[in-house]
Amino acid sequence: MAAGSARLRLCDARDESAALVIIDVQQAIDDSDYWGHRNNPDLEERLTELLSCWRRGNGYIVHVRHHSREPRSPYRAGQPGAEFKACAAPHERERIITKHVNSAFVGTELELWLHRHGVTHLVMAGVATAHSVSTSVRHAACLDFSVSVPADACASFSVTDRHQQHWPAEKVHDLSLALLDGEYAQVTDTHAIIRHF
Repeated sequence: MAAGSARLRLCDARDESAALVIIDVQQAIDDSDYWGHRNNPDLEERLTELLSCWRRGNGYIVHVRHHSREPRSPYRAGQPGAEFKACAAPHERERIITKHVNSAFVGTELELWLHRHGVTHLVMAGVATAHSVSTSVRHAACLDFSVSVPADACASFSVTDRHQQHWPAEKVHDLSLALLDGEYAQVTDTHAIIRHF
């Protein structure tokens, strides 16, 4: 059993101990030539709803952006792809964390900042489900944060494995969430979180 899994529960945006963490929702995700097919065309709408809900509450909002060190990456700093998408553009006083690897906790002040503000519960959403979202969720659980993941506010890309088998984005997304659910996080959906709020 993963660290933190014994106390999973739906995070409460009304509680200042909760934070909404939006991961890597930058213009780079629109580069289909680089990434291939993306699932969940409603991602941006769900993120807009979550942010709107959170901005009416007392919880914290953290925007995690990726600045890749890979020369060809659309996430490379200074390129248009590194800019936040409009749906996830930070407002004043919302925290911005810049990372260079998959985990939002590696090489950043995120863990320290969350502890400093008394945050114990995270709602984590964004891109990509199988990569930075999954890695950050697992890391958060190992740090003993309680985590909820709204499945419809995350998205994946298709993958071709080393045997040249193609895995559609929908399957990558669903399997990634199945591996997180109950072990590292509670997988739920945007409207369940909003109803709880």
